[in-house]
Amino acid sequence: MRGTLYDGTTAFPHAVTVSTAGNELELTTETAHRLVAPLDTLVRTDEGGRVRLGRSDVSGWRLLLDEPLDPDLAARLPRPGRYGGWIDRFGLGKAAAACAVVAAAVVAVGYTAPHWLAPHVPVGWERNLGDSIVGDFGDNRCRSPSGQRALETLAERIEPGVTRGPDRIRFAAFDVNIFNAAAIPGNHIIVFKQMIARAQNSDELTGVLAHEIAHVRRRHVTEALLREFGIGALIRLFAGGIGANAQQVASLSYTRANEAQADADAIAALRRANVDPRPTARLFARLAKETGEDRSYSVEWLKSHPASGGRAKLFAASFDPTHRYQRSLSPDQAFALNTACVKFETMRLPQGPTKPDRVTVHPASGGPPGSFEVR
Repeated sequence: MRGTLYDGTTAFPHAVTVSTAGNELELTTETAHRLVAPLDTLVRTDEGGRVRLGRSDVSGWRLLLDEPLDPDLAARLPRPGRYGGWIDRFGLGKAAAACAVVAAAVVAVGYTAPHWLAPHVPVGWERNLGDSIVGDFGDNRCRSPSGQRALETLAERIEPGVTRGPDRIRFAAFDVNIFNAAAIPGNHIIVFKQMIARAQNSDELTGVLAHEIAHVRRRHVTEALLREFGIGALIRLFAGGIGANAQQVASLSYTRANEAQADADAIAALRRANVDPRPTARLFARLAKETGEDRSYSVEWLKSHPASGGRAKLFAASFDPTHRYQRSLSPDQAFALNTACVKFETMRLPQGPTKPDRVTVHPASGGPPGSFEVR
């Protein structure tokens, strides 16, 4: 069979006769000069209705053959390549299946890696990051000493000793007008003003804090950071570059498994603390009902805590009608917490024989939770 050879040395085409001998392709020029090419070095890339052969060991070497090929020669030549490399060797179907397996493995590792990496992140790094986030909220922190004590008392009710010792969790309330509470790195839990003000009673806040404490203890916070930011970005955050990312970190979302685990831990904590779980159930039911209706109220919470009727039913189902529950805070403590972010001004009244020169604010007797009166 005849063909045209470009030997890779010159641009001059050589007319050759092509045959096979053993494991070699034998090429004979018009001047009877014999050239050989090992069959296992040939690479076939057909184009334009012609068979095109190259050599993996000689750059620029090309042999062009017109079809149809001699059957004996065709049987010895490599199959034409369409996609290149290993895909042509194994076939497109097998290559696609292999890629699908590799992709699934990468996704699986990416999804599960944060779970087993999180416990190995140094706690010191988390503390630095958490301190930076808290500091980034600046003067928005609620400065009421009685409100801070009430918040910590509520946390102690859930987990005695939680605010003390080397593994203590630090709690802070912030005068930020969003409905949210969040566990953040370094054993911090922050509660925003609307979460405090709109809770119908302190028992609702108890369930919220129990849920966030579970996220901290399970190290779900670090796991979520790894999942959402990636290890490289997380290291940069730990290095101190938190900046305007405070709100983003405070709105981390967790996996369904994390949320279910935190809910189960919260229910168990409420049972140990002798706190009625139904107020928490009512909170979740209220948020589920209001989804999309009053976004200023619920959207921040829903970004990181998917409120649903199912979760409400879970907490409600844990209620024991034969058990005598106790309120999580006294009326005075509940009032202090409810007004933790409220700025009161001292008012001076005209002095007289029967009028005090100052007034004080007290919980309203007989009023709804969180109401107060001036005396």
